[in-house]
Amino acid sequence: MSVPTHEVLIVHPNEMRRNALRVALGAHRVSVVGSQLEATRRMEASVPTLIIAPADNARRFLRHVDRAAPEAVCVFVCARSDQHGLEELVETAAEGHVFSTVDDALTEGELRTRLRDILQLRASTRVSLDAGMRVDFMLRGQPFTAECQDLGHFGAALQVPMDASLAAFLPGTPLDSLSMVRDGRPVLHVGRAYVRHATPIQQGTRAFLRVGISWRPASDEATAAPPRTLRDAVAVQAALRKALRRELPVWLHPPDSQTVHFRLESATVEASDERGLLRGQVSQGLPASVGEVVHLSFEMGGQRYRGVTSMLHVGHDGVVLGMPRSLAVENRRGQQRFRPSAQHRFLVRFTSPFSGQRITRAVLDLGARGFAFPIDASCEVLPVGSHLDTTLLLPDGSEVACRVEVRSVDVVPFESRQDQRLRPYRCGVRILDMPRAVRDAIVDAFVSARAPQVRDGAVFRFPDLWRMMEDARYTFHPDHPFGEESRVLPVLEVTHELLGRARELGRSLVFSDAHRLLGHVNGLRMYSSTWLVQHLAVMPGFRRSEQISSELTSLAVEVGEAMEDVEFIRYMWRTDNRWPHRLGTWLARVLEGQGLCHLRQFHYLRADLALMPAVDARTLPAVRDAGPEDRQWLESYLRRRGELVRLLSEDLRADPGPEGALGERFRAAGLHRERRMFVVDGDAGPLALALQDEATPGLSLIEVTNGFNLVVADREHPRVKDAVAALTLRCMAHAGERGRRSALGMVDALDVPTLCERGFVDQGRFSEWTFHRSMVRRWCEAWRSLFERQLPMRRTKLRAASAPAQNQEAR
Repeated sequence: MSVPTHEVLIVHPNEMRRNALRVALGAHRVSVVGSQLEATRRMEASVPTLIIAPADNARRFLRHVDRAAPEAVCVFVCARSDQHGLEELVETAAEGHVFSTVDDALTEGELRTRLRDILQLRASTRVSLDAGMRVDFMLRGQPFTAECQDLGHFGAALQVPMDASLAAFLPGTPLDSLSMVRDGRPVLHVGRAYVRHATPIQQGTRAFLRVGISWRPASDEATAAPPRTLRDAVAVQAALRKALRRELPVWLHPPDSQTVHFRLESATVEASDERGLLRGQVSQGLPASVGEVVHLSFEMGGQRYRGVTSMLHVGHDGVVLGMPRSLAVENRRGQQRFRPSAQHRFLVRFTSPFSGQRITRAVLDLGARGFAFPIDASCEVLPVGSHLDTTLLLPDGSEVACRVEVRSVDVVPFESRQDQRLRPYRCGVRILDMPRAVRDAIVDAFVSARAPQVRDGAVFRFPDLWRMMEDARYTFHPDHPFGEESRVLPVLEVTHELLGRARELGRSLVFSDAHRLLGHVNGLRMYSSTWLVQHLAVMPGFRRSEQISSELTSLAVEVGEAMEDVEFIRYMWRTDNRWPHRLGTWLARVLEGQGLCHLRQFHYLRADLALMPAVDARTLPAVRDAGPEDRQWLESYLRRRGELVRLLSEDLRADPGPEGALGERFRAAGLHRERRMFVVDGDAGPLALALQDEATPGLSLIEVTNGFNLVVADREHPRVKDAVAALTLRCMAHAGERGRRSALGMVDALDVPTLCERGFVDQGRFSEWTFHRSMVRRWCEAWRSLFERQLPMRRTKLRAASAPAQNQEAR
C-alpha cells in the first residue's frame, strides 16, 4: 500500500520540541535542523514540501524560502503568550506573505491533527466563485457578513469589508457558525472555522481584507465506540490470532517512514514465554535487521489495530517478531460500511453548488446512513459541510432524489506511476432525509454483499418457508401447529405478504442454495424503537457447520441497526435448549454494559380457552383499564427499580405517543398492533398491572405479540395472589373477545402456580436479552468469534470420532 510522500523540514532550537514535531509527522520524510541558517543550506540541497519554523525573524526567513522553495507550505510555531512573536507574524502577514500558524502549546495529538489539516489544504485545488456567494459567521459573538472569493475542500478565501479591524482576524482566530448562502439557499455550514491569514487588498478604489480560513473535517458520529488500548498479553495475542484466522492483511513499516507498508505473509502466532512470537515472510525491501523496531497494523471489524514490536530474527526463511506489548484500537465508525456487489450498483448525480459542474459517480461504499464516491481533487471541490441535492440511481433502475451533507473528504492513496495530475479523493456523505426506497435498497445491497446466498423472505411463498421450518424441526408452535395447514396457513400467508411490503416493520431473511431453502430468520419491530430477532430455523445435518445460523442471526441484528429509529435489539431463547442457552448467556455476560442492556427470564404459559375452568370472579379484586395516572406510576416504578432499558425499549413511559405511532404504522400496512393495560388497585396506588399485547396473528409464530406479562408492585401484600388471578382472568377474557383460541402469559416464576390454577400449562422458561444499538459492533465481534472458536472444535471432535473406524478398516 502506497502513502503519498511529503518532504518536511523542521526548524526549531529546542531539541525536545523538534522531536515532538517529528513524531507528529511520522507519515512523512522528515529532516530536522536547529537554526534558520542550517535550514537555508538544507533547502538548497533538497526542496521541502512543508517547512515548520519558529516565529523569530519570520520575514527574513520567508525571503530565503521564497528563493529556495517557493512552492513550500510554511508553518510558524508560536505560543499565544509570545506577544513579540505574534506581532512579528502580524507584520509579516501585512507585507503580503502567506503562511500558517500552530500554537506551540498544543499536545502531540492536537499538533498531528493541525498539521494534517494544513497538508490537506495544500493537496486539493481551489475554484474561483462568481459574485453572489454570501458568507455569514460569528466573530467573538458579533455577526459578520462577507463574500467568498475562492473555495477549496478544507478552506476558503473571504472578502471582508475594510472597516473591520485587521487585528480582529489574527491567524488562529475562530469563526463560529459559518454558513455560505447562494440565492437564499444554504449550500455549506461548518460549526467552526479558523483564520489562516489576513491581507489588505487595494483594487482601484476598492479596499478590503482577504481572509484565508480553514476548517476541520466533521467529527465522528456520537454513537461510535471510544478508542481504547489492549494492554493484556492474552488480549493482544487473541486479537492477532483472530485477524490471522480471518486471513486479514497484517502490515509492517519502519518507525521513521510510512511511505511504504510491507505485508507479513504466511503469518503465524507461536506461544513463547508470556508474550509470544509472530512469524512470517516479508519482502526484502523492508529496511530492518535484528533488534530494529517496526510498527505493526491491521484492520478488523471496522477497527484499526496498531502496535510496536521488534525484529528478533531476519533470514531467508522469514522473520520473527516479538508480540506487541499493547495494541491501540482506533474505532473507524459506529456502523459498518460495505462495498456493493456487481448486482447492486448505485450511481449518484448532482450539480456542484460551487463550480456548477454536473457530476456523475459510481458509489464506492455504503452504510445505513450514507455513502461515499470518488472525486478528482485537481478540478472538483466539495468542502466538508456542503449540502448537495443529489439523485441516486438504485440497482433496480429507479431514481430517487435525496439531500446529503458532505461529512468527510479523504485522500485515496494511488501508485506513483499513475498520472500525477490526478488527485483521487473519497467524498463521504450522510443522507439528511432518508427516503424509504433508498433505505430498502441499501439494506438489500448489504445483505447481498455480506451473504450472497441470503435473500429477502418476501420473494418466497410462505408454504415453502413453513415446510422448511417443519423439516428443520422448529416445533414450538403452540397456536400454529404443524399438521393443520388448512387452518393455519391462510392466515399466516396473508400476514407474511403484508409484512413483506412494510419492510420497516419486519423483514425475513432466507438462506438457500440452488435447490432448496436451508435457513430462515425474521426481524420484527416489536415496539416503536425495538427490533426483535426471531424464527431462527436451520436445516439439520452437516450444513450447520457452514455457520448458517451465525450468518442469519448477525444479519438480522445488523438489519435492525440499519434503521435509524431502532434503538434496541432483542432476541429470546428457551433455556432448556442447551446450545442457544450457552450462546445467549455467554454473550449477555461478556457484553453486560453500564445500563445499556437488560436480561429477563420468564415462563411461557398457554391456556386453551375452550377448556377454561369456571371461576367465581366475585371473590377477586376488581380490575379496571389503566389511565394516564397509571402510566405515570408505571414509569416511576420502573425508574426506581433501575429498569430503564425495559422502560425505553417497551414504550412504557407515561407518554403514550410512541405506542400510538407504532399502531398507526401497522394500520397503514394493513396489520394490527396495540397494547392494553389492566390494573388492580392496592392501598395506595396500583397493586399489580397486566400489560396485554395484541396483534395480527403470525407477526410472531409463538405469538409473543399476543401475550401478557405482569408487573407486581408489592409481593408482600396479602392479596397479591388474588390480584394476579384477577388480572389473569381479565386477560383470558380479552383473548376470547378477540376470537383467539388460547391465552398466553409470559410471567415470573412466582406467578406460575397462580396461572396453572386457572388452566394454564407451562411451556418452558425463556430468556430475553435486550441491548442498545451502540453495542451492536461489539456484539457482532463477540458473536463471530464465538462461532470461529466452536467450528474448529467441532471439526476436531468429528475427526477424533472417525479415527477408530478408519483404524478398524485399515486392519
